[in-house]
Amino acid sequence: MSITDARVIDFWGIPKQEPNVELVITDHLEWGGKAQQGEHLLLLQEKINTYIAFIESGEIYTEIPGALGKHPIIRVLGLYELPEQAEFFIDRVTETLEEVGIGFEFELKADEDIRNV
Repeated sequence: MSITDARVIDFWGIPKQEPNVELVITDHLEWGGKAQQGEHLLLLQEKINTYIAFIESGEIYTEIPGALGKHPIIRVLGLYELPEQAEFFIDRVTETLEEVGIGFEFELKADEDIRNV
């Protein structure tokens, strides 16, 4: 499971002591040049759209025990630092999702950290 499988929720969790349910996207791909960045952003956008549909359809509540009443957060665990174009994209997604009550975060993870998720 990863960013390359757009139709799958990679991981989810409900942190103790927090009113959230976290849906995690694992992104192990390098960003490369401009063309590769565009392809990477499309993969990320497709994956994010799957997560949004999962939340907005209510499927989150039937598939994740305990999600009802929790604030959904989509968290991207990235292996590589974001280039400028991707930072802009992440900022726009964060703003847009915040308006509809969905949290969104990008977290840069070390290589060994992302493999242990």
